[in-house]
Amino acid sequence: MSDTEKSHRLLSLDAVRGLTVAGMILVNNPGGPDRYGPLGHAAWHGWTPTDLVFPSFLFIVGVAMTFSFDRRIAAGADRLRLFEHVVRRSLMLLLLGLTMYGFPDWRLIAPFVMAITGLALIFRDEPPLGWPAEPPGARVRKAIGWFILIAAIVYFAADFGYFQESRLRVVGVLQRIALCYFFASIVVLLTRTRGRAIVAAVLLLGYWYLYKRYATGPVGYVADVVAPDGLLHNWIDEHVLGGHLYRERPDPEGLLSTIPAVATVLIGVLAGDWLHRRRDGNEQAAGLFVAANLLLFAGLWMNHSIPINKKIWTSSYVLLAGGISLHVLAMCYWLIDVKGWRAWARPFVVFGTNAIAVFVASGLVARLMGLIRVPTATGGVALKTWIYERAFASWAAPKNASLLFAISYVLLWLLLLLPLYRRRLFIRV
Repeated sequence: MSDTEKSHRLLSLDAVRGLTVAGMILVNNPGGPDRYGPLGHAAWHGWTPTDLVFPSFLFIVGVAMTFSFDRRIAAGADRLRLFEHVVRRSLMLLLLGLTMYGFPDWRLIAPFVMAITGLALIFRDEPPLGWPAEPPGARVRKAIGWFILIAAIVYFAADFGYFQESRLRVVGVLQRIALCYFFASIVVLLTRTRGRAIVAAVLLLGYWYLYKRYATGPVGYVADVVAPDGLLHNWIDEHVLGGHLYRERPDPEGLLSTIPAVATVLIGVLAGDWLHRRRDGNEQAAGLFVAANLLLFAGLWMNHSIPINKKIWTSSYVLLAGGISLHVLAMCYWLIDVKGWRAWARPFVVFGTNAIAVFVASGLVARLMGLIRVPTATGGVALKTWIYERAFASWAAPKNASLLFAISYVLLWLLLLLPLYRRRLFIRV
């Protein structure tokens, strides 16, 4: 592979990202309560294929980060300007997550939507935090953006009591992506490959120590959690976030477990650093496979000390999931970018080029299908239930019907994304 070819965007990154997002939509949208075991999360310790989906997305965020940053630096952006865009993207992801959880309560999500709009206008023209000289309408857009953003903050502060009463979940999938992206970006901007590896190791070993010593929380602390070794996580979340948490405790996207999740992103960053080096494509793929096996071995070995657990994102889980993510990336990189076998990956590339947009849209539509009622002889059912029972459960066994509904939902979004992909319309956050 030539240097020119390697400087371009790797198609395998979009394919892996798309594969992951399609997996997220699949496991988040079963048709009914019955599902096959691999499509559900492990109850506590242990793992299923579903438990590997989210860390795979964080991993690919790290891989893509190195290419994105290098491209912007090559275009003349300095590190301060890069950090401005990191802050914008982190805030946008955080606000999108809050909007998804609050939808369709417009009183609750209005300040979040306003803030998203304001940030989009502020960062549309360069410089993001300054007054541009041109084009003519840039200053007007910038002024309107700041006005909307300040109005959103005032709105939220004035109606803060309603936010408190709503008990809206503050942490979640997009919120974790935002936090991990933000902190991993700081590491990437301040360090090189060796420093990034050291930070990842410190995060994993430090978290391992916290788990071994303090997992059961402060002395005398009692809470309704899945298992006693999740008490420290729940104690921190309750004291910082109050009641704005997931119904199951500890919250699977809680604050403490975000620490090792940052290491998941950094493993992806290190993979991206490796792909940046000027080597033959086969050698690049082989290096990824070797690193993947080393991480798998380390994760399985560490499992004897700190169990593999997705809900609190244990260090052994980070290593195991990182190893499997590396294997998937290595295989896709070798097949797509080295061998040039691309046709099979096209559907995943379609998902990957609009990953956040389709994740948010599919989540909002799924919520709407749960709220819209269809009249029936017995009174009425949710639109989702009506579709599931009429189109799938009427002829397929419960588990198969649930799976077919989820697959159909994924295919629906593939069809909706195709026109955007063909017109090269990519919605960036």
